[in-house]
Amino acid sequence: MKSAIQLFCVITVGCVLPLAAQQTTTETTETTSSAAGTTETTTTTTTFNPQARSGVVTYFETYKGNPHGLPPGWVTKVKAKDVPVAWRTSRIAPGAVVTETQRSYLVDAPPELIKVLPAPSGGVRYYVAGSNVVAVDSSYKIVDSIQVPTIKYEEDDGEVEIETERNGRKTRIEVDKSDGEVEIEKEED
Repeated sequence: MKSAIQLFCVITVGCVLPLAAQQTTTETTETTSSAAGTTETTTTTTTFNPQARSGVVTYFETYKGNPHGLPPGWVTKVKAKDVPVAWRTSRIAPGAVVTETQRSYLVDAPPELIKVLPAPSGGVRYYVAGSNVVAVDSSYKIVDSIQVPTIKYEEDDGEVEIETERNGRKTRIEVDKSDGEVEIEKEED
């Protein structure tokens, strides 16, 4: 009898744990009224739970010394100067629709990043859009987004600056675009 109870507990835990890892969706509805008597209702859907948000920030934290704070090889995928300015500097609001001309700036989220996100459902796909990780539905509507503070697209028109840190040593490289002059500065902590 004791082993039957233990078996039941193990099966129950085995069924509950995968459900806990699945997508968390929260809907918040706000209703407002105006003096003219019209009522407006806004519904916000959240896909990314706090654990997923933390995981995304941690994932990109490891690349903060790379160009634009992106993983190696992404600089060629992302045309930084063409990415919409709002995508580079602020969180993309849920409910916004990615236009057909903007879709080429969506970069598929890599498998390593998808591992820290909830399992997508209902045709939702994950992308990196500027400095955001976004959940996009089949009609290209943003379901939810996370702004990543370490992804930066700002650069001075006159020079490019790259900073790296390895084994306690910081290296800063500056390239002057006008004359190609390179300056390398190394510091030890």
